[in-house]
Amino acid sequence: MIFQVFFALCRCFQELKTCRRGKSSTSREPDFGGTENFASSPATLTDCETLLKKNEETCKRYNFASGWSKVRVLGEGGYGKVFLLRKKKNKIARKVVLSQPTDCGFSSEEIIHIQMSHPNVLKLYCWEQKANVLCMNLEYCSRGDVASHLLNLDEKDAKSYFKQLLDGVAYIHLRGIVHRDLKPENLLLTKEKVLKISDFGLADFFIINGKEIRLTETVGTESYMPPEVLQPGRKRYLGPPVDLWACGVIFFKLMTKRKPWSRADLNDEEYRMWVENRKGLYKKDGWKELNKAFRTLLNLLLEPNPTQRIYGWRRACRH
Repeated sequence: MIFQVFFALCRCFQELKTCRRGKSSTSREPDFGGTENFASSPATLTDCETLLKKNEETCKRYNFASGWSKVRVLGEGGYGKVFLLRKKKNKIARKVVLSQPTDCGFSSEEIIHIQMSHPNVLKLYCWEQKANVLCMNLEYCSRGDVASHLLNLDEKDAKSYFKQLLDGVAYIHLRGIVHRDLKPENLLLTKEKVLKISDFGLADFFIINGKEIRLTETVGTESYMPPEVLQPGRKRYLGPPVDLWACGVIFFKLMTKRKPWSRADLNDEEYRMWVENRKGLYKKDGWKELNKAFRTLLNLLLEPNPTQRIYGWRRACRH
């Protein structure tokens, strides 16, 4: 079974790789904080003093606290607002949310996001906590999110974005982090069409002190959540398979402009067909437009049993 998964992924990723638009590290957006080399060590619950000191130094060095003018609102929701700010020729996105400071001066979102450094993960330069308001200074992506481009997305760009998504997710998982809210709205695009994974508000560690732990919270966006998270009761689940499932739903949406089902629940007709009669589902709109290689990929990513869902997929992704 492992070898079948490996070779199937190799075929799928090879097709995706030929359609990728150059390397994802070609973004020309300003990098105020500098970008560290690709990190392979796990993210950690970093010492509070060290992290706060580094954050304060970055804020002072690039003077994020003053001299920036608001251009417009980039987005808003229950979380707060995101503004586009400009200072001379430089632009950043500032996410402003209501957040009570903790004893350490940060929440899980900042401590996780600040440790990410990869071409396909949105850069968090630093944050500022003022009373109960949190301001996060982020890399600006001028093309907005992938969701706003779905209807006009051609197959070449769809394949490119998906390959970049896999690169970013592989990196996040290697750091011992699971995102838990991957969806087109949280995938941003730079001017050069470099994809950036954003919004780590629901992310969490699944590796702590070198050991893998199981998670319990029912969080995320329902149509992108796997069956093990939606199941009733507070059963524990593995972290990485949650993101892999979301990647499968995203891939289907990139290629067909629709979701495979509303909810991964047997009460949903499309999902029940996926579990009980996939050949019948393949005859429906959306599915019948996919070639055999892409259906194979979806079979692996959207495997209802999380213990069989390409847990070792990262190795195949590199071939």
